[in-house]
Order: sequence, then structure tokens, then C-alpha cells
Amino acid sequence: MKKILVTGGTGFLAGWVIRQLLQQGYSVRTTVRSAKKFPKIVKMLDAENVDSSNLSYVVADLTSSNGWAEAMSGITDVLHLASPLGGNDQDNPKLITVAKEGVTHVINAAIGAHVNKIVMTSSEAANYPQKNDHNQQLNESLWTDLNNKDLTNYMRSKTVAENTAWKLIRKQSHTKLVTLLPGAIMGPSMAGKRSSTDQIFEMILKGMPSPNVIYPVVDVRDLADLHIKAMNNQIADNKRLIAESEEMTMPEMARFMKQHFPGFKVRTITIPNWLVASLSHFSSQMKTLNTMIGLKYHRDHSQARKLLNWNPRPAKDTVLDSVNYLIQNKLI
Repeated sequence: MKKILVTGGTGFLAGWVIRQLLQQGYSVRTTVRSAKKFPKIVKMLDAENVDSSNLSYVVADLTSSNGWAEAMSGITDVLHLASPLGGNDQDNPKLITVAKEGVTHVINAAIGAHVNKIVMTSSEAANYPQKNDHNQQLNESLWTDLNNKDLTNYMRSKTVAENTAWKLIRKQSHTKLVTLLPGAIMGPSMAGKRSSTDQIFEMILKGMPSPNVIYPVVDVRDLADLHIKAMNNQIADNKRLIAESEEMTMPEMARFMKQHFPGFKVRTITIPNWLVASLSHFSSQMKTLNTMIGLKYHRDHSQARKLLNWNPRPAKDTVLDSVNYLIQNKLI
């Protein structure tokens, strides 16, 4: 029986990964930054009727090497999901340092414990071209240029973290690495909790005009499934895999939501690109939105489907489930 370590157990994606692992019969250990956070995970799983008796925890933080050796003891595979998010300060340069130190602590501890494989959540931020790139089929071979003036420091942190992981892995041969590069992780949370992407739907439902942002959508439930598929299949070893369902713009979401949720005053007005670009000089949130506007490229996200028989749901299903979750749990 495999024993799986999931880092960052209180996260949106981690909750679904832990749930699916437990439902499939795995023994799971997770890391939390403080012991008082673990009962919240158990409470959430209990509310979803998920048996948490095979779930344990270790206190470990990305900013310290403490606890990681203990976390890896007896572990066969690691699903490394923990990462600094940045919140509303995605241009904070400290994000780069924390991300690099965190992945170093985790990868070195995993290698030292001779775990079989690490599946690491990276980001399409580490696969971001110049805005004037018209290549219609960008793939996993592209690495983000850290000098790209359109980047936020959060995007740089994801690139540096993934690059650091590959450098550490290549110094040895017994532990394998797979990195998954999701776009915008959306979908329902669990047990009435909020997720980090709820605000996108909330803004639309409250009538905010939509910037012409292009979201490369992946459903959190499908992304959790992809982590487990990558862990269990050697064909994924030592590969980067783009994790995306399909693209959907924010105005497209607004039009879809206006059709399916007529009780809300959804507006389908689009904010001009030039206005978002102008405001990006003064607002961290607008700078983040500006990185997703005016892009001419499309990613080839077929490799994960072909190699691992991964079948993510359509983006519209994710939007529908997300909004229904918000309504049913009285979060909007």
C-alpha cells in the first residue's frame, strides 16, 4: 500500500487531492503550518462524508527545513501542492525567495527519504510567452523568460520554483519528478468553504463589467485526478504536463452566467483593454489581470490527455458547478 504525502493540506486543490486519495483507499499524510489547522481538514472531509481515518499530519512550513524529514518518513510518493499564493500582493519580490526555499526544502527531503516520485504543482505562469507571440501551439517546452516586463513576481516565483525542482532532481536518479502546469484552477470547494477563485464568479454575479481576460480553465476536481494519474503512471516520469481543459474569457463567462442565472444582475459590458493596461501601473490586481489580456497564442494541452487518458470536463460545466455551489451554500 502506497503512503502519500500531500503538502499544504489546507489549500483548495489539496483538499480535493486528499479527498480523492482517501476515497481510492490510500494512506495519506499532509503537512500543515500549525497543528490547529489539521482538525479543520478533518471537519471538512467529515462534512462531505469522506472517511478520514487514514489521514495524518506533520507540521512543516515552506519557510523552514524543520519537519520535512519527519513528513517524508515512510512515504512512497509526494504530491507537492504547497506554494506561496501572494493574495492581493502578487508583485511582492519576497514570493520568489519563499518559493525557491520552499521547493528546495521539499525536494531535498524527498530525495533524502528515497521517495519514488514527486508530482509537483507548477503553473502555466512558468509557461508564459511574450504577448506578441503568435504561435498557436505552444507546448511544455516553453519556459517563461524572467525578464518579460509583463510578469508579476508571483509568476516569476512559479518559474523559479519549478526550475529549482528540476535542477535538484537531475543531481540524482532514484526519485522521479513530474510537474503539472495548471491554468486558472476553478470549481466548487467543499463543506461550504470558499475557494481562491470564487471572486471571479462573485464579481460577475454582482454586475461588474468584465475585462477581456482569457482564462485557461482547469477544474479543481480534474486537476486532483491528474495528480493521481501522474503519480501512478511511469509514462509521466520526468515530464512537464500542461493541465488545462479549455480557454474561456471572462465576457464569455458573463454571457453564460446571465443565461443560466437570470436572478442575478449580470452585466455583459466589457472593460476596454487599454483601461486595464493603464490601471495595471497602479493596482496589483489590475497588473495580474493585464497578464491575461491581449494574448495571441494558444497552448497545446493534449499531452496529458494522450499519455494519461485524462478527460477534464468542459469549462462551462466548471462554471455551472462553481456558481451553483456558491448559491447553495449562501456564499453569494
